[in-house]
Amino acid sequence: MDEGRYTQGTYSPNGSPKGDFFDFLSVLTTWRRFIFINVSALTVIAIGVSLILPKWYRATASILPPKEESGLSFGGATLGSTGSLLKSLPGLSKLGGGQGSYNYIAILKSRSTMERIVKDFDLMKVYEISDSSMEKAIKMLDGNSSFEIQTEDYINIDVEDKDPRRAAAIANRYVEVLNDISIQLATREAHDNREFIERRLDQCKEDLHRAEDTLKSFEAVSGILVAPPENASAYASVAELYASRAKKEIEYAILARTTSHDNPMLQQLRIELSEFDRKLGEYPEAGMGGIRLLREVSIQQKILEFLVPLYEQAKVDEQKEVPVLLVLDKAVPPEKKVKPMRTLIVLSVFALSTFLTLIIVFWIHGVSQRRGTLRPIELRMQNRIRRIARLYRIPEQV
Repeated sequence: MDEGRYTQGTYSPNGSPKGDFFDFLSVLTTWRRFIFINVSALTVIAIGVSLILPKWYRATASILPPKEESGLSFGGATLGSTGSLLKSLPGLSKLGGGQGSYNYIAILKSRSTMERIVKDFDLMKVYEISDSSMEKAIKMLDGNSSFEIQTEDYINIDVEDKDPRRAAAIANRYVEVLNDISIQLATREAHDNREFIERRLDQCKEDLHRAEDTLKSFEAVSGILVAPPENASAYASVAELYASRAKKEIEYAILARTTSHDNPMLQQLRIELSEFDRKLGEYPEAGMGGIRLLREVSIQQKILEFLVPLYEQAKVDEQKEVPVLLVLDKAVPPEKKVKPMRTLIVLSVFALSTFLTLIIVFWIHGVSQRRGTLRPIELRMQNRIRRIARLYRIPEQV
């Protein structure tokens, strides 16, 4: 091909085309066969690949975490009655703080949950994992599963699989496993709380018996029957304060076992306990010894009145094994696939191949029009461009 015949159009001194619309249009017209053949070939390949890609289906199950339930009441305070005495603490809910739903997400993403799903559905075989690696199976299952908390506070469990029935079954199994683990955690928590309250109750009974025995011994030695004074209401107020302080101590102890040391709720409880101590310190200790002993008996009785129903509720919570999750929508086998998105794949490949082909065409045309003293590499590139032009039957007046 004669090098001098590549002279059509107007070019700048360095051999590249000027920015004239008709120059660009001339290049596109000249290389139209190159553009059409390459873009068409890549688009046909994209169509073929999209057709042989396996279909994937997505099944969705929706669950609602349990609400706060009313339970026993004492002194105007409601005690939680669903699996955890933490519900009686302000700002807390089952399995942690006010963002309890996020803890359900943690359970769903935990290794123990994933392992149960992998084993239940033999996903190592389904995912064709040749070395039977549990790590690989869990990683693939995690990639095919998603858990989202919606604005209405319910949780969506989405599972993608090549089999629509298996996708729905896995999503529903997630719900079952989550419910089982939630019951286990709630039962374990209720057991720990029951043991703690039981120890506190036993101590209160001992303190009450000791106070009663001491009062009886005082009456026997002194021969004086100790009766409540005229200002008995003041001592009743002191007893109420001690009972309230005992409740805060229990709340503090339970919260301290489940949160960090700098938790705001824990700090608030410390402040409240300090305030109780300050108020109790304002009551004078002066007075007859018998009156002080009578006051101690009254205090221990008030604390006992608070602990007994709390302990009974803890025993009930420990025995509960009812489902804790409300299933809003059970997963059903989906009818439509979610991927591959064949139209999007083909259009993306078509657009990308067109863009890249145009870049190549203008680069080729610019190199072919360079004149003057050329470097060896530029000469070799021009020779290859001529071969490409002959291959695609590009007119020699390019």
